[in-house]
Amino acid sequence: MGESVPAHDRASPTTDRGPFELCLLGGFSLRDAAGQPVELPTRKCELLLAYLAMPAGRLHGRDKLAALFWSDRDEEQARGSLRKALSSLRAALGPQALGGDRDAVTLDPAALAVDADRLASLASNPAGIDEGAAPVWRYGEFLESRPSASAEFSDWLTFERTRCRNLAQTVLEGMALRLADAGDLSQAQSVGQRLLAIDNLREESHRLLMRLYARAGERSRALAQFRGCRELLKRELGVEPSQETVRLSRQIASDAASAGDAAIRPPDGPVSPMGQEAAPAPSWPTERPRGLSIAVLPFAGKNDGEQDFLANGISQDIITELSRQRDFLVIAPQSTVGYGGGAGEAGIAARDLDVRYILAGSVRRGGDQLRVAVQLIDASGDRCVWAERYDRPAQDVFDLQDEVVRRIIANIDAEVRAAERESAARKRPENLDAWELFHRGMWHAYRFTRDDHQLAQGHFERALELEPGFSLPYAGLAYVCLSAVTWHFTADVGQTLGAGIAQAEKALALDAGDAFSHVVLGRLLTFVGDRPRAAHHLSMAIDLSPSFAQAYFGMAQLHFWSGRPREALHHIGQAVRLNPRDPLGSMFMTLQSFCHYWLDDFAAAEAAARRATALNARETWSRLGLAAALVALDRAEEARTVIAEARRMDQGLTVASFDAVVGQVPDDLRQRVYSALRQAGLG
Repeated sequence: MGESVPAHDRASPTTDRGPFELCLLGGFSLRDAAGQPVELPTRKCELLLAYLAMPAGRLHGRDKLAALFWSDRDEEQARGSLRKALSSLRAALGPQALGGDRDAVTLDPAALAVDADRLASLASNPAGIDEGAAPVWRYGEFLESRPSASAEFSDWLTFERTRCRNLAQTVLEGMALRLADAGDLSQAQSVGQRLLAIDNLREESHRLLMRLYARAGERSRALAQFRGCRELLKRELGVEPSQETVRLSRQIASDAASAGDAAIRPPDGPVSPMGQEAAPAPSWPTERPRGLSIAVLPFAGKNDGEQDFLANGISQDIITELSRQRDFLVIAPQSTVGYGGGAGEAGIAARDLDVRYILAGSVRRGGDQLRVAVQLIDASGDRCVWAERYDRPAQDVFDLQDEVVRRIIANIDAEVRAAERESAARKRPENLDAWELFHRGMWHAYRFTRDDHQLAQGHFERALELEPGFSLPYAGLAYVCLSAVTWHFTADVGQTLGAGIAQAEKALALDAGDAFSHVVLGRLLTFVGDRPRAAHHLSMAIDLSPSFAQAYFGMAQLHFWSGRPREALHHIGQAVRLNPRDPLGSMFMTLQSFCHYWLDDFAAAEAAARRATALNARETWSRLGLAAALVALDRAEEARTVIAEARRMDQGLTVASFDAVVGQVPDDLRQRVYSALRQAGLG
């Protein structure tokens, strides 16, 4: 037991033995299904396996792999070294583990269980954190102490190390909060200390520990944590703690003074008075956290066992699914017991629970039909921003529950974000904080004009001036670059795409669990032709936020760019079902039009393009799709009229400008479309 099994002495794995276990956090370790260590002959083989496994299933060009790992050799020698390394991996993992052809290679995802994948799964599913957090408890640096094979490999290694570090922080923070909510403050503090050990310069980790200590009545320890944080930041970075950290320390000191704890030394600087009465020790911030705060009130039944069961199940499932959205602050169900679903009760609940949004609903049964009614209330303006009714056959309560919850989650996600954008757009710019500036920027970004594009960029930059560690404005700046390319607001497409990728990577370095950032990066990578990385980020977005329509649209674009129009249509259909009023709705329809065109269904292509122009009268892309479909339907004169409209909206629109954006789309489709557009009068 415990001895390594050389690759050449191993039997090929079979399905009943299960996958190998690959551990990349803290170094490199490969074990077979029986737990026996498996040796690979060289460090390069280890690095190659790690690269193929992150994520498994991607198709990698052999030339690229050879250059990535053997850049110091000529092309023929590098290819030979790659063949030898792949042969070693097949000997270790079995012949079925690696697939591909003469030009490309892929690793079967079923061959390996990777600890970094488990870490990502835990980060996207907070409900599983308590049970299976082994990758976090033994967390070490991704491929720690492993040398880089090349400059390009070093870039990849840096990205994965940052991503895994952020995922571990997400999981540990969630674990600490769950333990604290359960009353196990001692264990929560231990988790917080482990979180801080990952990156002791991360102020969020210091603040979490300060709150946990204060909640346990250990205010002196909380303030010692602040002083240690301040000294560390000064020594290592030459900066002071953020205002949020300072405010928290002063509040803890003030609470201690109010409670008569004279032994506690307050932090340097003035402490704001908290009034005459002693306040409880703060466990979480007293100001409303940045994010989309919502409480789901218990759904009303009819004092009927089955209806009450279904009503409770729906409201509980909505809370669970909303909790997966990282920027939603969802009030625990125990806190909403006792509130009814009427408009007056919603306002009271919002004030008591300090949330902006309230979701209320009811379940009624009539014969063989069940009716689920829901309404989303914005308590800040005491208005209903969305309401819907679902009538379904009551044949299978559980199927009904799952379907209704999926629909409700998709609508809440879309409507709340739209309400945030509209609210930010109504406020005076000088009164906006960083969160509101981001949403104000997105409000402008979704208007798709050159002027709004510039305003959006300014709001995102201002948000970063206020909060440099806030990830979403970086994603907003990346989206501005994507939009500039899409709507021909830039003369240098390549430079703009590169700048956008850099901004999106900054966003993910700060928060690897944000679905919007993954979507923007995935779409940018699609445009530059890096399809494997695009697929990784778009899949991550869907895993993190299964109700985010734009993630499915991004995946549809990737399929289209990869020559798979039928798969693209499937994902467009999912996007439309999730959010038929998405700000990118016209683009959904435009892509649908080009998919139908590719499949020679020109009538459907025309219909989809006309739906797109109806959704956004200023959109030029839909007119290009419409013109191509009309030419294919022998209606060239109508097509010329459509192109003339498009040219009036974008005087610089040409086949060449179109090609600068879609140059990575398969050549056969591009040439067909270009020929049709030239017949319609586009030069």
